[in-house]
Amino acid sequence: MKNVRFVIKCILALLPVLAVVLYTAVVPFGYMDSEFPAWKYTKDTVCDSSANTVILGDSRAMADLIPEMFEVNTVNLSVGGATSIEMYYTLKKYIENNGQPENVIIMFAPFHYSVIDNFWTRTAYFNYLSVKDMTDLYSYAEATGSETLLCKGYKNDLLSYRLRFPDKYLPALMNSKIVGRYNENVETYKQIKENLGYGEFGTADGCSDLNYETSYEEMHTTADAVLLDLYLNKLLKLCVDNKINTTLAIPPMNQSSYEALNPSYVDELHFYFVGLSHNYPGIIINDEIPMYEDMYFGDSSHLNHSGAVKFTEEFIHFLLSIS
Repeated sequence: MKNVRFVIKCILALLPVLAVVLYTAVVPFGYMDSEFPAWKYTKDTVCDSSANTVILGDSRAMADLIPEMFEVNTVNLSVGGATSIEMYYTLKKYIENNGQPENVIIMFAPFHYSVIDNFWTRTAYFNYLSVKDMTDLYSYAEATGSETLLCKGYKNDLLSYRLRFPDKYLPALMNSKIVGRYNENVETYKQIKENLGYGEFGTADGCSDLNYETSYEEMHTTADAVLLDLYLNKLLKLCVDNKINTTLAIPPMNQSSYEALNPSYVDELHFYFVGLSHNYPGIIINDEIPMYEDMYFGDSSHLNHSGAVKFTEEFIHFLLSIS
C-alpha cells in the first residue's frame, strides 16, 4: 500500500511538468518568439508544395527576394539564421515530398559560409530537424569537430529540446505569460504564407549602419567552417544529382558596409566561390556582392521593401540574361 501511495505521489508531482511539456509541444505559437512562424512555414511547406522555383537561404534571402514577382510559381523557404545545414535538409525533404523543383536559388550572407550563429537558438530550439536528420548531422559534426554543435553538455541539451523539457522553454513561457504571443505569431505566419515565404526584417527607410562582415579580416577556418563547407557541398551535389537548375549568389550590402569591407576578406570569399565554380561547372555561381544605396536598407543587413522590389527585379533580369 505504501508503494502505491508513493507512486501516486510521484505521478502527482510530475503532472505540472508533464503539463508544461505537453503545452510546449502542442501550442508553440503561444510562447515562441517572432522568428518561429517563418521556420514553421518552411517546415510546413516542404511537406506540400508545387513550386517551380525554390529560394533557399538565411534572413537576407528571405527579406531580399519576393516570390510573387517571379513569373513562375516560386516559394521562399529561407529563414533567419539558417546556413547550408538547415537548407540541405530543407531541400532534401522538399524533394522527398514533392519531387525536385525546376530551379533553386541559394543565397546566404557571406559570414554564413563560415559561421554558425543560431543553431541552438533556432534549429534545436524550434526542433526543426527530425531525429533522423539530427542524427545524420551529428555524425558529420563529430567527424569535423564542430565547436558549436559539440559544445559542453550538448547531448543533454539535445534531449531537453527534443522532449520539450521546462529547463529550455519555461523562460519563454513565463515571458509570454503562456499564451501572450499566440495572436501575433498566428498573424505573422499568415502574412508569411500569403507572401510565399517573403518577410521583412528591417523596415527603416534607409540604414547606414555596418553589417557583420565589416568586422571580419578573413573567412573563418574553424571546425564550424569545415562543417558548413561540407553541407554546402552536400546541398550543391543534391541539386546536381536531381538535375535542378541552380544559382548561388550573394545578397546585396548597403553602400556603407560595402565600402568598409576588408579587401582580404573579399578576396578570400571570391576565391572560395571560384573553387565552388570549378567543382560545380553546371551551377551558376556569382561571387559579385551587389551594392545598393543605404536608402534601400531597412537595417544594416536586410533590404527594406522598396529595396527588395528593386533587387528582385534585377535578379530576375540576371537570371533571364543567362538562360
